[in-house]
Amino acid sequence: MMRRLPKLDARLAAAAALVRRGARCADIGCDHGYLIAWLAASGQIPGGYACDIHEKPLAKAAFTLSEYGVRDRVGLICCNGLMGLQAGEVEDIVIAGMGGETIWGVINAQPWTRDHKLRFILQPMTKADRLRRSLYQNGFALLRETAVVSGDFPYTVMQAAYTGAPPCEVDDAFALCGLLLDDHSPAARRYIAKAARLVREQYEGLKKAAASHMRLERYEALMKRLEQGGR
Repeated sequence: MMRRLPKLDARLAAAAALVRRGARCADIGCDHGYLIAWLAASGQIPGGYACDIHEKPLAKAAFTLSEYGVRDRVGLICCNGLMGLQAGEVEDIVIAGMGGETIWGVINAQPWTRDHKLRFILQPMTKADRLRRSLYQNGFALLRETAVVSGDFPYTVMQAAYTGAPPCEVDDAFALCGLLLDDHSPAARRYIAKAARLVREQYEGLKKAAASHMRLERYEALMKRLEQGGR
């Protein structure tokens, strides 16, 4: 008999798809616990941890885990970011539903995150460009990236890893859209189109503010590239 599974929205379903089968996983900022419950109940992971800075979401997660029969395989940790975990306890780490700067702060706060074997599944709600820049400036790289539309709004979900490569400055288009620049799916096209609209708004604002010619040229080139689908 097939085990009953929680229902995931498009964002969490995309995050779940990037978690490696058989990896122990931590869900940071777990909220209701649906994602980690789905991963454990589906058999994709043997177990892991649901982590949140507040007790109330952890109580909800505990209920969810019990409801889907996996409470014995997923530990509950009340902590700030990764502070409740030790090196080697998990292989995959999901950080979803936070701003890009906050996500990077969670990763950067623990030195043990600089481990080639770890995989980070990241779903920024805002400032994804700053997250991509921070990753590449600190020896990390994107391995995979997928776009989804949830609530009529396009989002990105990334799988990243530490490579130990020298700090790298990515160009503006990559910072805004990452690996989605080479993705021709409808969701990726919507994500890039949204980025293009935001850049156009910034460009028009700079024109009204009489910004320098060099700065206007940079924004105009970026705007045109994104409006052409990132090519």
